[in-house]
Amino acid sequence: MASPTMKTTDLSIADVIDLGVLQRIQDTFAQAMGVAAVTVDRGGRPITETSNFCRLCLLIRSTDEGLKRCQRCDAEGGRRALAMNRPYAYNCAGGLMDAAAPIMIDGYFVGSILCGQAIPDDAQENYIDSIVRHNVPLGLARDSIEDAAREITPLPRERFTAAVEMLSITANYVIEMGVAKLAQTELLNQAQEQAALKVALQEAQLRAFKAQINPHFLFNSLTLLGYTALEEAAPRTEKIAYDLSDLLRYSLRNISTQVELGEEFAMIRQYLEIQKVSFGDRLSFSVDLAPELDHFEVPCMIIQPLVENAVLHGAEPISRPVNIRVRAFSAQGRVVLEIADDGVGMPSEIAERINAGAYASESDSLGLQNVLLRLVAEYGDTFAAMATTAPDQGTCLRLFLPVEAASVEESRIEALFPGPVANLIGNQLDFSPTHAGTPPSPAPRYTTRLLDGVSDHRVDHPIEDIDLEPIEAVPA
Repeated sequence: MASPTMKTTDLSIADVIDLGVLQRIQDTFAQAMGVAAVTVDRGGRPITETSNFCRLCLLIRSTDEGLKRCQRCDAEGGRRALAMNRPYAYNCAGGLMDAAAPIMIDGYFVGSILCGQAIPDDAQENYIDSIVRHNVPLGLARDSIEDAAREITPLPRERFTAAVEMLSITANYVIEMGVAKLAQTELLNQAQEQAALKVALQEAQLRAFKAQINPHFLFNSLTLLGYTALEEAAPRTEKIAYDLSDLLRYSLRNISTQVELGEEFAMIRQYLEIQKVSFGDRLSFSVDLAPELDHFEVPCMIIQPLVENAVLHGAEPISRPVNIRVRAFSAQGRVVLEIADDGVGMPSEIAERINAGAYASESDSLGLQNVLLRLVAEYGDTFAAMATTAPDQGTCLRLFLPVEAASVEESRIEALFPGPVANLIGNQLDFSPTHAGTPPSPAPRYTTRLLDGVSDHRVDHPIEDIDLEPIEAVPA
């Protein structure tokens, strides 16, 4: 979607993503997963400050040749991840375990996010010997290299695999932030020239909304993952990680689609399970879907912002326990979606506007407003909403949908990562020797264009002087 108002050959991550937000995402990811992380451009040059880097890598990068080699290695890791259309794990040119996930903005490869600087706990001595051999030619003292390598805490391979999966989810989130901002910027620029582009601007706002996951929730959940991992040996940590992974996959993949209520409610249940870990006994919930509505289709991510409002505005401001109830049932020939809590309560003026059908107001919650406006655009006059609220007694919001939705034009917005939820990131991560040489083919609509005249190398040509070993290759 190259706009005539933008020079696509100049596109970079900094053009479309707030680097401060990107730095916070990267720092939190590195802290939670116990690995180092950095975001680089197409040539492997860092565009963020390094996160959790080990002393060994800082020592290597302190030499001119070591820095150049690391940047070429990072660029090649990102190139291979792009060609494979999934995260790529490898032994880097310095001898450590690393992984890269490509960042594609609107079909253009603009850089990569990398994590690693790890040594596996089942081959520590082999890796240390290899690290010394790889880096002595840089002019570094053998003892200094070995001492720095031994400071690195060995990592179980399954923990590194989990970090790579979370790396991919994090990269996808960064991608969607960039896509949303790019779409908004382009359409806003055009709207200044042509007032008739109001409809296109609304589509961009819709795309941005459906691509968004509250950064506050992402940061807190990743940090919580790290703290829980320190606190106990596995079960709760595993559940949080899987629930969060599924939730992020769902929100990032199902862009501009209709989904079954069964899927939507499963995602809501996972979202509330994660929030309950944070709130503890202060939060309880029930999620009830009438069996006959399991396959009823609704716009994707239509309930989650309303449930999030109930958590953040209904439960978080008070110290007493709060119960959140999410239901879907049939009544009087309509499908009713109900989100209720017994918390703080909604301002009465907002409830009055909802009941009057006035859904757009600068003072109202952006999430609530977007949901209501999306449903109006989807169902027209057949949609209705009703809100009841009382101070310190809670809020009940009901959405009334027609049993048979009117036919609407199929969205023109393509997902960057198309495909069913069952065939996403986790199922693509396979580090077994059997599959090491047979990466999956790129998804049909996942275009891989490099920006002409800007990159140091093309996607289909490796960097000749960098040899990345597959992660299964344990140094001899």
